[in-house]
Amino acid sequence: MDWAQPEKSIWLIFIPVLIGLAIYVYNWRIKTREKFADSPLIPQLFPTESNASYWFRVILIAAGFLFASLALMDPLFGEEEVKIKREGVDVIYALDLSSSMNAEDVVPSRLERAKKIISESVGRLGGDRVGLIVFAADAYSISPLTNDYSAIQSYISSASPELISQQGTSYSAVISKAAEMFENAPTTGKLLVILSDGEDNENSVSKALDLAKNKNIHIVTMGIGTKNGGPIPVKEGPFETFKLDRYGETVISKLVENSMQSLAKSTSGIYIRVNQTSQSLEQLHGYLNTLDKEVQDMAMSKDKKHIYQVFLAIALLFIFIDTLTTDHKLFNNKKQ
Repeated sequence: MDWAQPEKSIWLIFIPVLIGLAIYVYNWRIKTREKFADSPLIPQLFPTESNASYWFRVILIAAGFLFASLALMDPLFGEEEVKIKREGVDVIYALDLSSSMNAEDVVPSRLERAKKIISESVGRLGGDRVGLIVFAADAYSISPLTNDYSAIQSYISSASPELISQQGTSYSAVISKAAEMFENAPTTGKLLVILSDGEDNENSVSKALDLAKNKNIHIVTMGIGTKNGGPIPVKEGPFETFKLDRYGETVISKLVENSMQSLAKSTSGIYIRVNQTSQSLEQLHGYLNTLDKEVQDMAMSKDKKHIYQVFLAIALLFIFIDTLTTDHKLFNNKKQ
């Protein structure tokens, strides 16, 4: 037998306290009677008193308290099949892997901040299915919609711009890939979360909007970066330098919000500028909770049975018997 709440066993401490108190009261009553009258007169003055009756009631109370304490500990025994209904929405995270995401105007970098947000967001989910897309000039599905959150976490940690050779940013490609992944999903509760610095090199917002609306996809865009921006680190052999334009000047990548705001607003979603990770996650999950949830699947699970009701019934039985055996005092030969 197992116990769901073993910490409640602390109540068992009161049983020896109760028995000790009963012994003290028993001895006190004997001494008090002896002071009140001589021993030969005690049976005549207290005709209903019985040592056996007193200790029988003490045992009943102690046993009742014992079983009540065991009931509080929630005993588990045997197994029962439980039908589990999982509700949730389908969430696809789209991670921008363009080279500008390596900029370090947010600590430690835009890309690492985006990965942290996805990882912590997935950790907060319950029955929702999750998918993962990485994108730059094109978009690729890294994981289909799944409840295997640990797999998603491992994919996120290994994502880097080196996965995509063709650089740039195309929101149209992202939404097209998300629409494919949502193909067999319910008609409600489809959420695409795009984490990007907003540099849409393909000017693909209008095309992407039409596709999202037709597929009933809600979009949350999360802007990562700063208005002042920062240089883009580039590795050249063992050295690290910064990306230069054709005039030899250092390229400064800045957060561009217009396209992301447009995507979110036009699909009944929201735009979140990422400052503090925790605050951004609260906004994201606050919006996620407003979406209609669908029954994702039904499953049978074997769980241990809670049998505290048996122990509680036995405790109540002891208390009931104690009530029936309460001593009555005689006064003028009448029960009081």
